[in-house]
Amino acid sequence: MMDQHATTEHDPIQLSLDAVTRRLHRPAFLANLTPSRLPSRAASDSSVSPGEAPNAPNAPHIADARSLHRGHSHLNIVTLEDAVEQADLVLPLLQEPSADGSTSAIDANVHDCLEAGFWGARNAYSKMASAGFQTFAHGHQDLVLAVDFNYFGTRMVTASSDHRLKVWDKKEESWSLVESWKAHDAEIVDVKWNGPFMGEVVGSIGEDGRCKLWQEDVTEVPMSGNRFKLITNLASQTNAPFMSLDFKNIMQETWLALITRDGLLLVYEPTDQSNLNEWGIIAETWVCGNNPPERQEEVGFKVAFHKEKLPCWTAIMAGLDRKSLGLAVAAMNKVLVFRTDKTKRFFKVAELAGARQIIRDVAWANGSMRGYDVLATASKDGAIRIYELSTPRSDKASSTGASASTAVDTISSPQMSKSRAPSGIGAGLAGASKGPDPAQDHEHGPGRITQIVKRVDELNSHQGAVWRVAFSQMGDLLVSTGDDAAIRTWKKAVNGHWLEYSEIGTSGDN
Repeated sequence: MMDQHATTEHDPIQLSLDAVTRRLHRPAFLANLTPSRLPSRAASDSSVSPGEAPNAPNAPHIADARSLHRGHSHLNIVTLEDAVEQADLVLPLLQEPSADGSTSAIDANVHDCLEAGFWGARNAYSKMASAGFQTFAHGHQDLVLAVDFNYFGTRMVTASSDHRLKVWDKKEESWSLVESWKAHDAEIVDVKWNGPFMGEVVGSIGEDGRCKLWQEDVTEVPMSGNRFKLITNLASQTNAPFMSLDFKNIMQETWLALITRDGLLLVYEPTDQSNLNEWGIIAETWVCGNNPPERQEEVGFKVAFHKEKLPCWTAIMAGLDRKSLGLAVAAMNKVLVFRTDKTKRFFKVAELAGARQIIRDVAWANGSMRGYDVLATASKDGAIRIYELSTPRSDKASSTGASASTAVDTISSPQMSKSRAPSGIGAGLAGASKGPDPAQDHEHGPGRITQIVKRVDELNSHQGAVWRVAFSQMGDLLVSTGDDAAIRTWKKAVNGHWLEYSEIGTSGDN
């Protein structure tokens, strides 16, 4: 029997698909289509009709706050929906059978579909080039360190070293300032909108060691300085300020995750879900174990909840609670992935390794119905790493080459200086300091599962450190930005690898 590998090597269909992938990959194809480099060519071709950019409030946005670290006073915003609407043209057409099934007919289909895909992509790029970036003066008196959009993409909040927060509303194609106020007594390092079911609530953290929640009072006049009211003021339990925050919402329930610069992870829950004025700690642990970073050492800590209502369906079928919380925590050069069991105790399911320097950002991809989770990390070493987290049907699957993490593989947690016995989710995390508990093994603990992590790609196109990564709403498009003054988008190709789909330079726009 002919060797299967040799058959695949000479399969004309496979060779054609590989040719499509190579043609779609940069630099030759994408260099000619990048709108910020060749806007006139992308938008002026007589055979391409760019048209108007659609008004899509739910389209994914990315705000390039990286350039503001270099001292620029403008903010760039682009809608990426048009850039990817034609991305999936080629593969479905290639899968259509030929009338006679002959090789020549298949080759002709490949050629025709490739050409159609190129023109479709060029049309999408021309639309984005015609719309371009919206550049406007943000009005802050210092660097903008964080930007966040609300769930619908219609509101934006900016946080600055000038101690102020500003909220903007999108009206048609412009952004108007709604409110500006002094929120902290030091620079603000992160800001987040809460979910759409909790009212208009903004969370912020600053170098003053405070996490503050602000709720909008629509009865107050815009730009009065009183429109966003302080409803919660949480202080750091250590001498280190908070470094990252994130919200998780399941309908009208919400949680808040915080991490300090010395690596203390905290998860809060409102004492009454209908009132966000009072919060209690339900989990806490030191993510660096017994090796905290030195005071003068550059650190990288980030928290990111899984945003979807339900976990991955394969995990639910394996016994995971349908309301399980998923939390990814970047801790220096690794990422720890936690879930909660049916008793609302946290357990670690994975550790994402491979980064050579600190991790600056981590993101989950939506798409629970795909059967596995996808996470991406941005590292100071200039690489974007993409991981897939799958749930085996049985423990036998853990014998594969991918690394597996069981439910009892939890983080060592030094005891806090104060005497407080955590309960609920916190007990699950704090229990790690006592070593593995057989009663909490994944085979006996209710709702605890085994998951397998696999690193599927390492992307090194950025010329310098990568600062931010974010997935589109559908989870099929990855956006990144870094020190090279470029915004890059990535899509998963037919061969299973993530390839760069576009590169948008921003340095010349300012």
